[in-house]
This record gives sequence, structure tokens and C-alpha cells, in this order.
Amino acid sequence: MPAASEEDWDDWVAARTPRPDPADETPPDTYWFVGGPLDGRVRTRPAEQEAPAVVRHIHLHGGPKIVHHYDLYEVAGHGGEYRLREE
Repeated sequence: MPAASEEDWDDWVAARTPRPDPADETPPDTYWFVGGPLDGRVRTRPAEQEAPAVVRHIHLHGGPKIVHHYDLYEVAGHGGEYRLREE
């Protein structure tokens, strides 16, 4: 699976199909970002969608483009941690 970008999170949440009865709805999975420029950010996405193994974050500023990769480490329950890859 190719790396997903941080902006893809909005697409995953928007693509969620509403269920007729909210009481039957599975709670969303929660993902925490650890390290780098995304440290401390939390994202959620529908539990029924598979999470990407890698998230790519591209930092644009006055200088050169900086690319960071975050690898998924699943935790018990619903969700996981995306940890900054040491390159």
C-alpha cells in the first residue's frame, strides 16, 4: 500500500457511509502522532477502513521541501500510533 498523506484523513472521514441507527455505530479508531512536526496530533477514522501502514507529511516553507514518514504501530483496542521514522 502506498504511503498516505496527512490530507487523506479528511477524505477517509468524508467517505464514511452513515448508518441508519447511530446506536449501532462502531466508534472510530484513534491514531496518535509521535515525534516530528505532527507530534501530539490525534486523528480519527472509521473503524471499518484499514489504516495505511505509512503516513507521509510534507513540510513546505521558505527553504527546501522536508518530507517525514510516520510508521503505524497498532495498539490494543481501536487505533494506534504513528511514530516518526528515523531515517
